[in-house]
Amino acid sequence: MANYLGIDLGTTETTVSVIELEGFEEPLDKLRTLNIYQYDAKHVFDRDEKGLASSIYIDRDNQKVYTGRYANSLYASGNKPLNTIRSIKTRIGGESMIEVPLDTDSDNLTPYDMTELSALLLKTVKDSVTKQVTGALDKVTITIPAGFNGDERAATMKAASIAGFKHVHLLDEPTAVLLNYLNIEDDLEGIPDDFFYSKKNVLVYDIGGGTLDISIAEVEDNGGDFKVDILGRSKRMDFGGDDIDKRIAAYFLSEFEKINSSIETRTIEEQAVIVSRIVSYAEKAKVSFNQKIAKVADNERRRARAKETVNFEIIDNLKVTDLSLTDRILKDILSPIISSNGTLIQPIKKSLRDSKLEKENIDLVILTGGTGKFYLVEETLNTFFDNAVEIVDFTESNAVSKGAAIHSYNQDEDDLKKIDISDIMSDSIFIKTGSCFDKLIPHDQEINSEGIYSYKFIEGSNRLDVFLYYGESKEEPSKLTEITGVFETLDDYYHKDDILDLKWKFDSNKILKIFYDGKELISTSDNETNSYELVNDFKLN
Repeated sequence: MANYLGIDLGTTETTVSVIELEGFEEPLDKLRTLNIYQYDAKHVFDRDEKGLASSIYIDRDNQKVYTGRYANSLYASGNKPLNTIRSIKTRIGGESMIEVPLDTDSDNLTPYDMTELSALLLKTVKDSVTKQVTGALDKVTITIPAGFNGDERAATMKAASIAGFKHVHLLDEPTAVLLNYLNIEDDLEGIPDDFFYSKKNVLVYDIGGGTLDISIAEVEDNGGDFKVDILGRSKRMDFGGDDIDKRIAAYFLSEFEKINSSIETRTIEEQAVIVSRIVSYAEKAKVSFNQKIAKVADNERRRARAKETVNFEIIDNLKVTDLSLTDRILKDILSPIISSNGTLIQPIKKSLRDSKLEKENIDLVILTGGTGKFYLVEETLNTFFDNAVEIVDFTESNAVSKGAAIHSYNQDEDDLKKIDISDIMSDSIFIKTGSCFDKLIPHDQEINSEGIYSYKFIEGSNRLDVFLYYGESKEEPSKLTEITGVFETLDDYYHKDDILDLKWKFDSNKILKIFYDGKELISTSDNETNSYELVNDFKLN
C-alpha cells in the first residue's frame, strides 16, 4: 500500500490529508482528511479531531507536553498562559525562542525554540497518521507561506526531520490550494468546463490564523495538465484571524477599563491571564456573530439588527457585561483592515503592480484559509473588485492539506492533473561586499539552478566577507533585511580589485548555498543550527 501525505502546518490549526492507494484505484477517490489524536487533561493520547489546534502546553513540573485542543483550552481559560505556546509558525526560523517557567518556581525558566516546538506538532501528526494507515509514508509534503525565506524553510524541514518524517517536500500554500482546485474544478459549479482553455489570471487569496499570502498566477490548460506562471506574490505578512481577534479584544478591554482600573496596575502573570481570556472571548464572539450575519447578510434591516452580546469574567470577579458586537461596531473596529487601502487590500495592490496587471485583468479569485470565512474579508474583496470578479469560496479547513497530498502523489505518478509551475519569490537575495549590494538571486530565479558569483576585493585582504540580504532593490539598502554573514580566512592574500569566483546553488526549497573551494561557505538556512532531542528530552507517547 502506498501513502502520500499532505500536512498544512497552520498558525492556529494543523490538518493532514492522505492519498492511500492499494492496487489500481482512482487517487482522488482515495484522498481523505485524517483525524489527529490529541492529549486530554489526563495526558491520554486518544482524542481525535479533524484539526490539531497548533497550541502546546509544557508542564515542566511533571515533565509532560500537551499538544492540541487541551493546550488551547488552557490558554483560553487564562490558566497557564505562560506555559502555553501558540502562533509558532509565524516565529519559526532564526533565533526565535520562548522561555517557560516552572509552576512551582516562576523564576526557573527554560528556553525552547520554535523549530523543536513545530517538531512536536508534526510528531503528533505523524503518530496520528500511523494509527490510521498501513504501510510506509512514501512522500510527505508540508505547506508553508509563499513568503517564507530560506531560513524559515530550512527550519520547517528540520522540524519535520526531528519529528521522524523522511522524503519531505515543501510547497507554498497558495500553490497547494491551486493544485487542489485545478484537480476538482470540473466538479465545481459556476466555472465553465472550458474556462482554462485560454490563459486566465487567477488570484489566490490565502488568509489563515496568522499569515496572509497572495499569489497571482497565469493559468492555462495544457492538455489535461496546467501551465502556471506565478506573476506576483505578496511579501511575507504575519497577519490573519489572530490579529482581527486582537482588535476586537482591544475594544473589549477599552470598554472594561472605562469603569475599572487599567490592567497595567496588575502583575505580569495577571496581565497574561487577562489577555488570554479576553482574546479567547473575542474570537468566540467573532465566530458566533459571523454565523449570525451569514443568515441575514443580504437583508440590510435584519443585518443592522444582528447582535452578539458578550459577558465574561476578566479576573477576580471583574467582568465584561452586556457588551455587544454589531456590523457597525465591527466595521469601526476593523476600519484600518477593511478600508480601500487597508491591510486586506494593500498586498493585492502590490502583487498587481509586480505582475504589471490591473484589477480588471483578474479573471478569478480563489479565497482560502480559515479567516476567509469571516464575512468582512469576502465583502472587502468584492468591494475592491467592484463585484465584477467571480470569488470562489475554497475555505474548507482541509483545502491546503489536500493540495499537499496531491503534490506528494504527483512526485511518483502521472494520472492526476499536475501544474508545470514557473515560480517566483516575494523578495530577491542580495550579496554585500563592502558597502555595495549586488542582486545575486532575483525574485524570479529558476529553482534547482546554479551559477558563479565573481567576488571582487575592495581592498587587499586574506579574508572573505560575505553577507546575504532579502529585499526588493539595492537602491534602498535601509529596506534590505540581513539573513546571515560569514568571515572566511583564506590561504592566499588578494589585492584590491582581485576576483575570486564563488559557486552558488539555489534548490527546490528556495534555499541558497554558496561554496568556496568546494566547501559550503554560507547558506540562507545558516541560522538554524541547534541540535536537540524533542523539547529537552520530553517525549510524546
